[in-house]
Amino acid sequence: MTASNGEKYTRVSIALHWVLAIALILQLGVGVWMGDIPKGNPARAYYFNLHKSFGIVLFALIVLRVWWRRGHPAPLLPAAFIGWQRTLAVASHHLLYACMVVMPISGFVGSNFTKYGVKFFGLQVGPWGWEDKGIYAVFNGIHEICGNLFIAIVALHVVAALKHLIVDRDGIFERMLP
Repeated sequence: MTASNGEKYTRVSIALHWVLAIALILQLGVGVWMGDIPKGNPARAYYFNLHKSFGIVLFALIVLRVWWRRGHPAPLLPAAFIGWQRTLAVASHHLLYACMVVMPISGFVGSNFTKYGVKFFGLQVGPWGWEDKGIYAVFNGIHEICGNLFIAIVALHVVAALKHLIVDRDGIFERMLP
């Protein structure tokens, strides 16, 4: 089925969506998993630094996606969307973007208030702050809250996308297919 209003996302938007979707899900999985690595285990530093490195790369892609989206807005929602559906769709997309921006920034800033700083694929970047467990805790808390919120919103996003594909068959899902 084609999109209900005949509009699709641009090829760049579609590519950025799927690259970031896959990469962010992997990044979240590693982030949750690495928290269980015991302190003192040499693998812990390796995976934390890998997570930080990919976080920086993903942040650059997120900035590119936000920049691209500003000049290439999403296709309009179909007129059949009732008020609450439209509100939920717009709000969930805004929350997705907010989490995609706040999560890497809070992780990066928080890391700069530890003695470790950030290693970008082995290259030491910082710390640009001083070691302060209180400041680190605030930014790490924001990072974790955003991660959990992002997981919940992604789950809602996937359920809604599958509803449009399987139940509604209204072409909304196909707008984001390559």
